[in-house]
Amino acid sequence: YAEQRGQGDSGGEYMGFGLLERYDCYEWIKWIEENTSEELPIYLAGISMGATTVLMTSGFELPERIHGIVADCGFTSPHAIWKHVVQNNLKIPFGLYSTVAEELCRRKIQIGSKDYSCAEALENCKVPVLFIHGTDDHFVPVEMTYENYKACKGEKRLLIVPGADHGMSYLVDQKSYEDAMCEFFKDFD
Repeated sequence: YAEQRGQGDSGGEYMGFGLLERYDCYEWIKWIEENTSEELPIYLAGISMGATTVLMTSGFELPERIHGIVADCGFTSPHAIWKHVVQNNLKIPFGLYSTVAEELCRRKIQIGSKDYSCAEALENCKVPVLFIHGTDDHFVPVEMTYENYKACKGEKRLLIVPGADHGMSYLVDQKSYEDAMCEFFKDFD
């Protein structure tokens, strides 16, 4: 378990909504490879922004020890999630917010919110991906997981949990979640 930059006890002043964290994740993979047994498979997993991070990491040339990715309620891109939250949760026009947010993003983290997306990464994905999402997610719409799933060119699985809100799929349907995970690990270990 690792906290991403700008969150919890992790270092960093700003979150990159997966744009920067994908590089951190890739560095964690290298550290794990150097410090653990070669026989141990590595799986990347994340919920919400963590899911987006591991999906964006799939765009790198990943080592053979990466056996798969589990992405629970990931969004498609920083720009897309900002637009959704501003319009649907905050109920304010996106135009002015978008201009200001984009400028701040470029100034603070030196990359734009439209400069990379999960779809771009998943076009190059060579490891299996298990996509998970709840149908009642008020924060990241389930349609974003469908978009990511469609973009994924590698082997993929999909678990949609009826009635689950953001990041709550496991709590709503523990059995289906565990079954999907166990089957995924069994098939790709």
